[in-house]
Amino acid sequence: MTIRIERREGIAWLWLARPEKHNAFDGAMLLAIDKAIGELAEASDVRVIVIAGEGRSFCAGADLGWMAEQAGAGHEANVASAVRMGEIFHHIASCPKPVVARVHGAALGGGVGLAMAADITIATRRAVFGLTEVRLGLVPGVISPFVVRRVGPSQARALFLTGERVTAADAWRLGMVHWLEEDDDALERRLDVVIAALVAGGPQAQAASKRLVDAVAFQAPADVLELTAEFIATRRESAEAAEGMAAFLLRRRPSWIPGAQDGE
Repeated sequence: MTIRIERREGIAWLWLARPEKHNAFDGAMLLAIDKAIGELAEASDVRVIVIAGEGRSFCAGADLGWMAEQAGAGHEANVASAVRMGEIFHHIASCPKPVVARVHGAALGGGVGLAMAADITIATRRAVFGLTEVRLGLVPGVISPFVVRRVGPSQARALFLTGERVTAADAWRLGMVHWLEEDDDALERRLDVVIAALVAGGPQAQAASKRLVDAVAFQAPADVLELTAEFIATRRESAEAAEGMAAFLLRRRPSWIPGAQDGE
């Protein structure tokens, strides 16, 4: 078993389950992650996906033995393997449901990629982040777009070129982490608060919001005016928006919040 899925009242936990390898991923683990993300994205009873790691680390990146196998498979097969890996990170980033990375311990290489592909990253102060590929003669290839869009090209160059590990506090300063918590208990409390906030939002509006960010990022406002107008007009006409506004005016909870229909 390379991953473990746990469901808690509409929240799906995707546990990386190779603690003896610090959750380093190989081809089988990546395919299991991709399959799980695809299934959870379609599950009507799942509102939020949390990616977490068993054991002492979040994820130590790619298993070096597996990486060596890919290198020796011939150039075309090697490229195909890298493309497939990149697609999996893209599937996490483009999942219509909110994805939260819960980082403790080490997040290295592709482990940073998993955390950056998520929508929200929460970490403890004991966490460590490192894009250490250059020290192995490698580059953070298919994860680079997710890192660059989180920290910007200048900081990405510094992280990629030095290969230095950074503390969670520095990762928060750089924008790699959205919330930084003192210890595991505080991490769980923050996670509960974030999940509650996510569950309060309309699921279709959240999916549209993710597409909206991708569409307007790094664009001049005037260049995307018609696009953004189309986004809001479409949402205003939706049944979900009608329900949300009616719930607000009637001072009740919208139907997408668990228990709302039971009057809780």
